[in-house]
Amino acid sequence: MTIDHLGAILFTDDTVFRIIGRTSFPIFSYLIVLGVESTRNVKNYLFRLLLFALISQIPFHLALGHEPFEYLNIFFTLSFGVLFLIDELMILVPVCLSFFIYFDYGLYGIAMIYCMKVIKENTKEGIVLFVLLSAFSMLISPIQAFSLFALPFLLLHKHGFLKIEREAYRNEVYPAWRKYIFYVYYPLHLTAIYLAKLWFF
Repeated sequence: MTIDHLGAILFTDDTVFRIIGRTSFPIFSYLIVLGVESTRNVKNYLFRLLLFALISQIPFHLALGHEPFEYLNIFFTLSFGVLFLIDELMILVPVCLSFFIYFDYGLYGIAMIYCMKVIKENTKEGIVLFVLLSAFSMLISPIQAFSLFALPFLLLHKHGFLKIEREAYRNEVYPAWRKYIFYVYYPLHLTAIYLAKLWFF
């Protein structure tokens, strides 16, 4: 994600940054599916995503040069994805919203989250869907096909190779900083890139 944003904001002539960055959204989508499955309170999970969506909007707007609310950041997309995972009828929320305002990755982003849900439940069907979605995305942005590079990481995790064993620590209190560091990182890294753009570019 950081490499992708460096390419989008600072090194706009170098497509290698954007190619590498294509792997990030499928991984985020997969983590959203895992998050909905594992959270004790899905409403609180959704609230956190929406809270950081609002917090991140100003750094997002400054770093990428959009008007404050003409283009919503990826936390909004992930929030809409959670709504969809809770109740498939809630797909109407991002569909209706897409007529009035653009959110990062748009309806393609919701489709990607659904694709990750299928991969989690049925690997073969999920892979086929992922390939078809990537092929379709090439009609809009050819570079988006490189999102398929995320597939090995997803499959490694699904089959247990990237999972962290927590069985021995299940009675310990989960540190708050570990829960929130990934939320906080998004607006902080956008702010840092924006400041670098002001000072050095």
